[in-house]
Amino acid sequence: MTTDEYGASAGDRTSAAARLLEVATNNADELLAEARVEATAIVAAAHAEAERVRAELEKAQAERNAEFDRQRTTVLADLADLAERQAALEAEVARLQELEHANRDQMRNYLTQQLAQIEENANPQLRGMPRAGLSG
Repeated sequence: MTTDEYGASAGDRTSAAARLLEVATNNADELLAEARVEATAIVAAAHAEAERVRAELEKAQAERNAEFDRQRTTVLADLADLAERQAALEAEVARLQELEHANRDQMRNYLTQQLAQIEENANPQLRGMPRAGLSG
């Protein structure tokens, strides 16, 4: 057996190297285990954050959809009201147009009768004669 300048034999050096290798291996295993635990925690936190963001997005989308549905319902109700009002106004216009035509006819008949009376009273000789130009 040979000794080195520090008095250690080759067997001692091998034994020390083996212990050093064992300590390094244990240290590496501990660091690897810690890294795995930390990685698992990071992945779990990332999954939790992703789930939180997904839930927020779904909630926001649901709120937007609900608001859209409310607005759509309001617009459809307004359109139905407007269509009903339009139909009522169109019916009123038609009624007024009929009234106008009836009043025009009544006015025409009245004026024709008045004109005939005026002509008869103004010119007694024309009483038996046919009237020209008074066709209605």
